Amino acid sequence: MSNNYQVLALKWRPKHFNDVVGQDHITATLQKAFEKNRLAQAFLFAGPRGVGKTTMARLVAMSLNGSDKPTTEYDLNSDSIKDIIEGRSMDVIEIDGASNRGIDEIRELRENIKFMPVSGSYKVIIIDEVHMLTVQAFNALLKTLEEPPKHVKFILATTDVHKVPQTIISRCQRFDFLPLTNKIISERLEFIAKEESQKIQPQSLSLIASKSEGSMRDALSYLDQVLVLGDDVDYQTVQDLLGVVPNEVLFSLSDALHEKDGNKLVDNLEMIRNKGYIVEDLLKDLIIHFRNLSVIKFKNGLKLIGLEPELAKKYSESNYNWSDKDIIRLSNNLSSLYATIKQYSDQYLLLEMQLIKLLQFDSSIDIENFLKKDFKNDQQLDDSVPEKQPVKKTEKIQSKVKRTESIQIEHLKSNWEKILKMVSKQRGSIGAQLSSCLLGEVKDNEIELISYDNSEFNQKLLNDGLPLLKSVIDEQFSSDIEIKLLIDTKVEKIENEEDEQVDENDIVNLFEGKDML
Repeated sequence: MSNNYQVLALKWRPKHFNDVVGQDHITATLQKAFEKNRLAQAFLFAGPRGVGKTTMARLVAMSLNGSDKPTTEYDLNSDSIKDIIEGRSMDVIEIDGASNRGIDEIRELRENIKFMPVSGSYKVIIIDEVHMLTVQAFNALLKTLEEPPKHVKFILATTDVHKVPQTIISRCQRFDFLPLTNKIISERLEFIAKEESQKIQPQSLSLIASKSEGSMRDALSYLDQVLVLGDDVDYQTVQDLLGVVPNEVLFSLSDALHEKDGNKLVDNLEMIRNKGYIVEDLLKDLIIHFRNLSVIKFKNGLKLIGLEPELAKKYSESNYNWSDKDIIRLSNNLSSLYATIKQYSDQYLLLEMQLIKLLQFDSSIDIENFLKKDFKNDQQLDDSVPEKQPVKKTEKIQSKVKRTESIQIEHLKSNWEKILKMVSKQRGSIGAQLSSCLLGEVKDNEIELISYDNSEFNQKLLNDGLPLLKSVIDEQFSSDIEIKLLIDTKVEKIENEEDEQVDENDIVNLFEGKDML
């Protein structure tokens, strides 16, 4: 019995376009092309693994050679269709691009396609993983691909379309295959399990779909593994069999990082080692976990995630106070490790050190709020400065005069540096000039500002900046003062005087002609 067993991926391979799931945009286009007899000479099927590229190529071949004329309505019991399905057809040639990648193989192919088909209407050349061909092989294929014999159709399939030269792509009708959603895979697995008379929990099917990462072939392979254990296998068994990291572990790790609980983190790391989880899979699941945490804050976030209702509820009830920037930082660090971890032998060690490093992370700071807060702090003067109080319009002038009398020169001097900083933030050149000035006395609602710079330009700059200085002082002291600029050039002149020559006789007279040694 085991000799006759056929794996599900082969047994349930679609035999009609209508059986293909998740690629409706491609099946609809190809069916219309056959209906209108508008078929390209070459097709390029691009997309990730296990989404139906080779299957679609065989369906095109069956539609070309399954009847007297090209049609999607062919008889599965006909000899020509059976030969194509079982790989015996002389008119459908499947080539593995990885093992037949040289120029000699392509030259041989060019010679073979000159001969007419044996039984069908067309010779169909399917080249799988075409991106593996050498540059010389691509060049040899160019002319034949653009203008093949009328009885020849080319179908190229690749998982890395960016490695295919543009000269090849431009000669083909391109179709891009999409990864299958978890919902589509789960529904297909449920249908197949029912047809196979096997019972399996919907939760287990969702787990298989998630593990397959959009590949139907991978999903059917996992289903094969699970069904070996018998009917109605429980969820925990499926989880252990597939090596899937439980969501409880992911939440426990994020809890430890959020609470900065090193002991809890170490306990989780020990459990991960003992369970033997694959580090790459764990990192990928952690990245997805933090992605889920980031999108649940949005209106349709849970819909985007597409999780089971129970798990979706758990995410929605999570109470982490991380900001979006915090989650992005955590995800970026894990993503960087995931990109490089294949290079190392002891992957557990790197995982442990990275998580311990993340344990030390502080919350992210919004730079704009930080600068605003810092500026606001600079606005706060010492407690000795009288607090600004609101005044009524009728009392405005009298009140200002009264408060001006309370300004003491000591208050201004003690807060002078802070006032200069506030001026500099608005006009740095004014702040620089004021920093070289001294405060004089406060007389009759007037403050003296003394400058020792006799430069006309600097004096003009200071005079232009006095209104700004006045507004800052008035705002902080609730005053209405005037500022008088005094220019004292004596110090400047002394500094500019040439150094006097020292006379030796003056030195002798100073020390009364005595030798101090």
